[in-house]
Amino acid sequence: MDKKAIETLAVNAVRDSIVVSDFLDQFIPDNDKEPSWDGFIYVYKHKGKTKEQLKGRLPVQVKGTENSDFSKEEISYPVSVSDLNNYLNNGGVIFFVVYIAYGGVAKQIYYCTLTPIKLRGILLNVGKQKTKNITLKKFPTNVDERTTIVFNCLENCQKQASFSNATLYTLDELNQKGVLESITIPVSTLSGVDPKTALLKNSQFPFVFPETKIQKPM
Repeated sequence: MDKKAIETLAVNAVRDSIVVSDFLDQFIPDNDKEPSWDGFIYVYKHKGKTKEQLKGRLPVQVKGTENSDFSKEEISYPVSVSDLNNYLNNGGVIFFVVYIAYGGVAKQIYYCTLTPIKLRGILLNVGKQKTKNITLKKFPTNVDERTTIVFNCLENCQKQASFSNATLYTLDELNQKGVLESITIPVSTLSGVDPKTALLKNSQFPFVFPETKIQKPM
């Protein structure tokens, strides 16, 4: 298949996986020409998908490749450092890679939630590298699980955007400073989805309070 056909099949696979959710919609055009993005996933607070219930929109990047090995739970994929920097400056992205086999009949979607904090870790000590490999997981077949992934990615991107350029401390460093008072790990779930399961299956980003006690050295 040619490149355009592969990209179209990949975008269609992601779109189809999103629109079946009562809480998600998509605007991912075919063969989009934006520099680092392919469109957006729209996230709604309640069923119905009306603009009054819009919770936010999450930028999306979709890549397609011909590959018939669907056995792997995780894959590695090279991403341009320029794109990674653009994702960071824009507040995060959900990145999809779609394996396409047998003339486009079979597809397997993989995803990575690239929040600002995760992007900073990936770009750490990047030096003169042009690309960095990211790890992607299989996108679940269960609609509620897919929705939970998108919910949590949007929430973490929104929360982390406000301090994406701030100094980050490890838990040990905070403990040594004497400011480790409490830790909160937020997780968004749908009704009927076990929060503990959602917490284990999604990326966790602890928030430490009170952060006002942390002062930069003079």
